[in-house]
Amino acid sequence: MNIGAAATASGLDINSMVNKIVEAERAPKEARINERRENVDVSISAYGKLKGTLDEMKYLMADFRRNHTLSARTVSSDTPEVLTASASHEALPGKYSVKVEQLARAHKIVSGSFDDTEKMGAGKLAISLGASSFNVEIPEDESKILDVVRLINRHPSNNGVMASVIKDDVGARLVLSSDKSGEQNSIKVRVDAPVASTLQKFGFNPNNEINSMREMQAATDAKVVIDGLAVVTSDTNTIEDAIKGVDLNLQALAKDDENGQLQDKPVIVDVAYDRNAVGGAIEQFVNAYNQFYATSQELAKFDPETQEKGPLVGDSIIRSVDNQLRAAFSTPVEGAPESLRTLSELGITTTMQGQLEIDYDMLDRQLAQNFADVGEFFSSREGFARKVEDLIHAHTGITGSIKGRQDSLNEQRMSLNSEQEKLDRRMDSVQKRVHDQFTAMDKAMGEMKGQLSSMMSMLPS
Repeated sequence: MNIGAAATASGLDINSMVNKIVEAERAPKEARINERRENVDVSISAYGKLKGTLDEMKYLMADFRRNHTLSARTVSSDTPEVLTASASHEALPGKYSVKVEQLARAHKIVSGSFDDTEKMGAGKLAISLGASSFNVEIPEDESKILDVVRLINRHPSNNGVMASVIKDDVGARLVLSSDKSGEQNSIKVRVDAPVASTLQKFGFNPNNEINSMREMQAATDAKVVIDGLAVVTSDTNTIEDAIKGVDLNLQALAKDDENGQLQDKPVIVDVAYDRNAVGGAIEQFVNAYNQFYATSQELAKFDPETQEKGPLVGDSIIRSVDNQLRAAFSTPVEGAPESLRTLSELGITTTMQGQLEIDYDMLDRQLAQNFADVGEFFSSREGFARKVEDLIHAHTGITGSIKGRQDSLNEQRMSLNSEQEKLDRRMDSVQKRVHDQFTAMDKAMGEMKGQLSSMMSMLPS
């Protein structure tokens, strides 16, 4: 920082001299601060990488435990255009015959034709959908059909009746539709208006043989027959848990491909253990651990020949986590099935290099013979997934050892920033003091030069 111009009395470049003096004092101190800050930043980044690989394994274990990932089922339908299905981990493997006899449909009714440009007059429509109802008051000046449609659709108590108008060559017609399927969700309309009013065209009661409006589509429940015995109905086209752990999603009634006639052929729903998905999930776990191990080795490495070392060489947290994980991998899980109590019985072992590897023949054999036990080993209340999840959380959680180390490093970084600010203020002060000293010296030299010149002028030539 230049405080003043170069001196003229002495001929010295004061600014340059001051800057060199200040920089000589600043440089070693600032270099130490920067070196310490760089080391802190490298350590913070290293702990972040370590925490990331551990958290990936922890989240995987949480998924195993909470979402029953290792008890997955597959489900298929031989006629997906008629029926599809989904299965939870509770579904029992087997083949099920499902005959779709009826689909759930929403009620839809339509009025006779009328002139949509004329007012229909004042009146009231009492509309009900299932067990709920609302009354639509129609004033004289808002009694055209579009007014009536707007009053119905915008009524605050309307819980699912949708009004619309269709036009044909004869005239306009009012259509009322339910937004809910099922027999219990049929529409009724009672009209309170003069006998000659056009509003009388809108009365409907499904229990009456004669109505002003007619059904375009009846309100029906879905109906299926399972294995030729169990008759199950639903007010929607999704039938839940009629087969344990399986939801049936009805799409259509079966039709013959050639002439479009309805068939009497049932759909076969096949539920099975999803061994491929479970094997893939176990492979994910092994890969996640191996990624952690490779990262930890890189962070804690030390090469005696090159003296190259990682940012966390000698760190106790890495040793602690690795030792605890290895102990968890080799210790039998309490309460686990007799057929599967350790990872090695699943075909997962530790190599000489320290990574995990899978014996796929043994894994496939366990999945084929003891599929349910695999899920129990990982996902039970005190199973393997819970052990690993809790172990890792003790290091990566908000009160964990890694978080504590990161907090300490962040405090060091803040302290170094404060040191840098103090150094900057001190150097500003030094620069001003040195500059003042050189300026005073320059002034004194100027005065001496003036005196010398005056004395020289008094001497004989």
